[in-house]
Amino acid sequence: MMPTSNLQARKQISQRHTGSTRYAGACWAGLGLALLLTGAVLACRSTGAGPSMPASIEGQRLYVAHCAACHGATGRSDGPAAIALDVRPRDFRREPTRYISTLNGVPTQEDLEQTILSGRRFGAMPAHPHLTDSDVVILANYVREINRLGWVDRLIEQFEEEEEEYEAEQVEAISHRRVKPGEPIHVPYVPSGFQSDTATGRKLYIDRCASCHGTTGRGDGLDKPKDERGRAITVRDLTLGEFRGGIGREELFKRIRCGIPGTPMPAQEGMDNEEMWQLVYYVEFLAGRRW
Repeated sequence: MMPTSNLQARKQISQRHTGSTRYAGACWAGLGLALLLTGAVLACRSTGAGPSMPASIEGQRLYVAHCAACHGATGRSDGPAAIALDVRPRDFRREPTRYISTLNGVPTQEDLEQTILSGRRFGAMPAHPHLTDSDVVILANYVREINRLGWVDRLIEQFEEEEEEYEAEQVEAISHRRVKPGEPIHVPYVPSGFQSDTATGRKLYIDRCASCHGTTGRGDGLDKPKDERGRAITVRDLTLGEFRGGIGREELFKRIRCGIPGTPMPAQEGMDNEEMWQLVYYVEFLAGRRW
């Protein structure tokens, strides 16, 4: 039986976000209208009370217009357009952002804004160059707040599963810490006099990458990785040169150094900059870039 103090805490948390809790139904209605205007046929239904959503009205408007069709009315990756996508949209409430520039697994403001502006190359997410700088900031903050509210839900579930008492302020404080990014890594210049060496790069690659990406980079390694929710992951075929996290050596450096949260690809904090650049150049070599 849930302790009385927990019932009170849950009520306090719900009241703090109740102004936006009813947003889910309105979101589906607005989204259905937007899709019908473009010729799509969609059966919309209200989700009732549903999970809480951020209180920003402008954020809601931007999210409905640009994100909800795929990511869903409440950020659960269950939007009506998601079923037609080859790449499943991110669940903002339960999953980490994949392409980041920090070592603590949390995206910086710049990471989120860049994703919104540039979209995901070789994925289903389009670029949004038409958005104003202010719109991008508001939308990035809104997405981060969806993630924080998802943490609120998970923390409550965890406390109640373990039959521990908790307070509303405690849950709110922990949730804010969970979405606070670490310092972004510094991507150094390629060292003066640096010479890429295929043999060195290949050794680093075999030691750290080949178990999943395969010895030739075609995504056919022996390991069959799964994401943090136990779902099978399609390993990137590096030889295609299709990198969803961005094109260019700086982006490759970030992916290798920071890893990809929510997947088995770990952050590589133990390599020095010389080794990092050798590996970056070797991945580009596999992708068909020659010097």
